[in-house]
Amino acid sequence: MVKQFSTCLICALVTINANSQASNTATNNYEKGVTLRKAQKYEEALIALKEAIEEKQNYTEALYEAGWICDELKKYEEAIKYLREATQLNPSAANLFELAYACENSGRKEEAKENYKTVLELAPKHADAARCLADIYYAEENYETALRYYKKYFAANMSPDAYCYYKAAVCSNYFKDYSNASVFLEKYEPKGQKAYAEKYTEMGYTYLMLGYNDDAINAYKNALDANAENGTALRGMADIYYNNLKDYDKALVYIKLALQKDEEHSRDYYYKAGWIYIGQEKYSEAIPFLQKAEDNDEKDVHCREQLGYAYYMLNKYEDAIAHFNKAIELDKESTVSYYYKGLSYVTLNKPEDAKAVYLQMKPINKTDADNLLKEIKQKEKALKNLASNKNSKKQGQP
Repeated sequence: MVKQFSTCLICALVTINANSQASNTATNNYEKGVTLRKAQKYEEALIALKEAIEEKQNYTEALYEAGWICDELKKYEEAIKYLREATQLNPSAANLFELAYACENSGRKEEAKENYKTVLELAPKHADAARCLADIYYAEENYETALRYYKKYFAANMSPDAYCYYKAAVCSNYFKDYSNASVFLEKYEPKGQKAYAEKYTEMGYTYLMLGYNDDAINAYKNALDANAENGTALRGMADIYYNNLKDYDKALVYIKLALQKDEEHSRDYYYKAGWIYIGQEKYSEAIPFLQKAEDNDEKDVHCREQLGYAYYMLNKYEDAIAHFNKAIELDKESTVSYYYKGLSYVTLNKPEDAKAVYLQMKPINKTDADNLLKEIKQKEKALKNLASNKNSKKQGQP
């Protein structure tokens, strides 16, 4: 009996000693891995940490370090494996943040968001978690939520990434909070020509919407100095002169530049150019721009009305009627189209067709319809007088 007890004791001591040796080896490998990680020798560090994890079960610290290194090496799937195990053992803010980062970069956005939010529950002033959440929502164009987390980030970090001020300004502008947008932009100190142009383009828009025309012009000019191909800034300049200052000559200069430099995003400005030329009674110049606008939007009633009017003023009545018909197809109450279509028939000496237009127009706009009817009656009277004069001449012939 004593012998059996001694044998069991010896076995237990051997096991304890073996476990102790394994633990010591695991600790040594862990410390080696940390040292190599600090020296940025990540591949070697990962090998040592993997050995530590194999040698010691539930080694939370080693699992975290291995996950962190995998994140640095962009081995996100492997990082997730280590960090999920680490967070199950110890759901600390540090473990959850690193797991969230790996999830975010492996495309698991929803899981990343949930983990970042848990980090903020555990550590409300965790600036990096707030910033990462803000960036995810910003990329998803969920600007309300993005702005909320950017504000948390600014509150938690006295020296935030400057570009976050720019993104916070974009969010504010989206919600028409232009005053706050201007505050964020003033804090943003861009580095490089691209960032400089980006800042002053957004600032130009902010001032434009605040009605600060001179400030907006200066901001857009700064943006264009940095990038003369900046279609957004060119369109912004056009909008200031077109919408706010009603300086259509200058608006036209920037509209043409926007169409030249960035036609893809400036197609709506074809109509504006055509409208300006119509106002200047330059109908031939208006038509090419309005035709482009027509091609760009097959349901734009105003474009077809303006095209019809331009043709009418150039005495191209058949073309005018064709475009007025297109406008009426899109808008059965297009008074302008009915009126000038009727006048076109009057000028073409087709009073019966003009009367048909009058009857269509009368229920829509009686005043303009009555004006059209006056023109029709005057034309009928003129045609009768002309016919009478011709008959008189025939009767007076020898």
